[in-house]
Amino acid sequence: MISYILRGESLLKWTTVAINNKTAEFLIHEYSWNKASLELHDVQPLFGGVVVRLPGWTHSQAYVSRIAPDGTETKYRLPLKWTEGEKEKIIHLCVENDFLTLQPEERPGIPDEACPSLTLHNSKRESHTVAKWAGVADARFDAIYHALLALANRTEDLQPNKARFVAWQKGGTIIGVIAVVLLLIWPAYALAQPLVTAQWPDQFGLLFFGLLLLMALLLIAMRGLAGLERKKAKWNRTYTHPYVVGLVNLLFFVAVICLFGLGETAVSLWRSDTVLAIGDERQLYAVAGYTAVFAAGLVLLAAGPIMPRLLNLIDERF
Repeated sequence: MISYILRGESLLKWTTVAINNKTAEFLIHEYSWNKASLELHDVQPLFGGVVVRLPGWTHSQAYVSRIAPDGTETKYRLPLKWTEGEKEKIIHLCVENDFLTLQPEERPGIPDEACPSLTLHNSKRESHTVAKWAGVADARFDAIYHALLALANRTEDLQPNKARFVAWQKGGTIIGVIAVVLLLIWPAYALAQPLVTAQWPDQFGLLFFGLLLLMALLLIAMRGLAGLERKKAKWNRTYTHPYVVGLVNLLFFVAVICLFGLGETAVSLWRSDTVLAIGDERQLYAVAGYTAVFAAGLVLLAAGPIMPRLLNLIDERF
């Protein structure tokens, strides 16, 4: 048997879930349930509707889109009661109703009938979608459906997200992001310059090998993160946002260019019997190469926490 805690408003309630619960198996171990995400899509083309998203990367807010009959979309960021485990309760509700075993009645739709759908994503970025016609009764589906609708109804007291950015505002945002990245070059240089100077030139071979290893690790890390994030729903991605990938790849490109200079320096040191001076211009290649790689690493570290917020500014998704 698997046990977990549901946090109520005034007391803790213990709930026991049978081990053959398909949804509990889909969500893997309970400690990874906080990385699950859930989406409700309830939009009828003629009458509009609502989209509610609980992202996997945060417990503190949900995203709601209200679609008008004319197709106009109004977006809201809804604060969640994260101290009360509000998102956790809804994910647990999916487990209680064994979401993966839901099989609403299938029948032809009535003209203009809505067809709401629920999509659950686990921590491995696998997803499962269940949809039903609005007129079909299904108590387990409706329990989750109404819990998400209740979140959407709370947006009535909220101010919607600001209107679309004009071109100059988007341009200013992108310039600001680039400026921040350029500022990261300074701490990268502060790390690279003393490191190269301390090892120059006697231990340059070891230094050069270390750079190649660092480059490989960063590239593997970026590839791994991209692979994981591309399995997510588009609205729930962070690291694979085009601006993130483009920026990090640009920094890697600069680093690789510097490697040519580093390689030339390494060969020169290997063939030369004379000790190079501290101020030799080839030392600049080493400093530039390490600065570029360190800057790429700093951007990679910053991409995860920063990009979910930047999505609101750059492309106006949630």
